[in-house]
Amino acid sequence: MKPPTILVVDDKSNNFDVIEAFLAVHDYDLHYAASGEEALESLGVLQPDLILLDIAMPGMDGMTVCQRLKAMPQWQSIPIIIVTALTTKLVLARCLEAGADDFISKPVGRLELNARVRSMLRIHHQHQQLSAFNAHLEATVQERTEQLQTMIAQDSLTKLPSRTHLLEQLAASLAGDHSALAVIILDCDQFHLVNGSFGHEFGDKLLIAIAQRLLQQVRPNDILARLGEDEFCWVVSPITEEHPVTLDYANQTIRDSI
Repeated sequence: MKPPTILVVDDKSNNFDVIEAFLAVHDYDLHYAASGEEALESLGVLQPDLILLDIAMPGMDGMTVCQRLKAMPQWQSIPIIIVTALTTKLVLARCLEAGADDFISKPVGRLELNARVRSMLRIHHQHQQLSAFNAHLEATVQERTEQLQTMIAQDSLTKLPSRTHLLEQLAASLAGDHSALAVIILDCDQFHLVNGSFGHEFGDKLLIAIAQRLLQQVRPNDILARLGEDEFCWVVSPITEEHPVTLDYANQTIRDSI
């Protein structure tokens, strides 16, 4: 398991030496940044699990670094412990307002440092677990939703549009300004004899074969759907003078497909 990565941001390197000595008993991956700018630039490479941040630094101070970190969604969850010699209530309130999760007063003590670091790392680990669980849950819900939508819109046996999808398409066509269309209901007479004589598995294969044959006659704008059992619906659209749909045309097309 990868050791936790801790970024120490302080303009005085000897402060890092103290922190490194105090945390040496733990398997932490410690890194040092001498300025706020350097700390922000290193985030993408280091991806720290915890930041120990000094307030009083030249250039970009710790308060500004903290605010910028918490403003970036990809780094918002990183816990920040402010390390400061300024322990007035006003300063501490400003630290919390800037987004700091905890603080340590200087001079840093070994016991306090270790305790607060362990606490923040534990919270960060729990947050990561929760985020991973939420991501997995969201992916599962999305997958199940897509499966349900497919089940509603598609016949599971023939993979043709379902009755529900057909009715939605017909409603949309009738509500809009579309050309005339024809609805042909196809029913396989006495299909129950096939199931009774050869079994439902054979009957299902025959229904799939019938659907595939009918699809060969369907034009790009037509809809062929399975209504259920041995019934199919063929919506021929549009109907024009050049391509009228008559009973003889429908019967001949069906005979050709079967």
